[in-house]
Amino acid sequence: MAKIEDFSVGPTGDGPRRKARENVRRERSAESDKPLSVAIMGQTGVGKTSLLNCLFGTDLAVGHVRPVTRRPEPVSIPGTSGHMLTFWDMPGIGESGAADETYLAMYLERLIQCDVVIWAFHADSRSTVYDERCLNGLLNSVAVETRRLIMSKLTFVLTKADTLTPPPWIFDMRGKQGTFGPGGALLRRLEEKAAYYESVFLEPRADILRTSTYCTGEFTVSDERLGFDRRGVHYRGHFSQQVCDAYSERYPAHKEVFSRLRDNHRVLPCSALFRFNLTRLMTGVVNRLGPAAVFHFRRLLQEVDELTGVPVDTARTYGNMMIWDGERGTKAFDLTELPL
Repeated sequence: MAKIEDFSVGPTGDGPRRKARENVRRERSAESDKPLSVAIMGQTGVGKTSLLNCLFGTDLAVGHVRPVTRRPEPVSIPGTSGHMLTFWDMPGIGESGAADETYLAMYLERLIQCDVVIWAFHADSRSTVYDERCLNGLLNSVAVETRRLIMSKLTFVLTKADTLTPPPWIFDMRGKQGTFGPGGALLRRLEEKAAYYESVFLEPRADILRTSTYCTGEFTVSDERLGFDRRGVHYRGHFSQQVCDAYSERYPAHKEVFSRLRDNHRVLPCSALFRFNLTRLMTGVVNRLGPAAVFHFRRLLQEVDELTGVPVDTARTYGNMMIWDGERGTKAFDLTELPL
């Protein structure tokens, strides 16, 4: 049975215990007050900037033909009591060999400095070689312990999930707005895509993978791969869905803890255009930052939840197909003209 040692109990005159208690308090205070940062990386054109603009209502420049982001662009979000969370929009790799040399140096710096790093892939792609080569180059340029540190920060996402059609997306209309979600066949396709990228980028690196999450109260699991201390619960290796299911079945009281550990190694499909899975993305990032971040940025999570709604007038333009009757020279069908 693993348990956090409580230094707040015992005689205040006990010198070593009092000193230990003060050290813990200072450490917790410093952990709570430190500035937090997240970087978003990946190939040019995968939608990194669009994702940040959608999440935070910013107006960072987006290029539909040529790359626009040439240097790290910060977006700072205030929390409670002056706490700040900064998201760094990184230049996209894959533009040119010369540019990539500079950009990958920036990536390595942010991979070491930031608390969480989102690595984005285009959902409608099966190409992994270039990203794999770049990530391997970054990891091989540092010591093993730094590799473990970097991999513990990485969250992999599939952007532009809206480009996967057919089968169709479902728009759940509630009054003047609604939310997008995949139908059954499309959901299975997204899950297969996510599983494929997980098999490429996480499974082969199981020996250096570490995942952690916060835990309140007592953690009653004794396992060679699981550890527990003041900072939370830790797992050595790849926390796959099979591993998550096995632990959850054996220790149902800690199902939420195992779910958060799993989220750290889950490849998440999302869409800025459809505002799909944005809440899951932000919840996963903030949870990964620790319990202090969950407290300080709970308002941010609530606001992101509100951002998932898409106005009906906007949604109906996304999938419009106008059918022209060539024989009669007239328009046969136009979704934008149909009353809802």
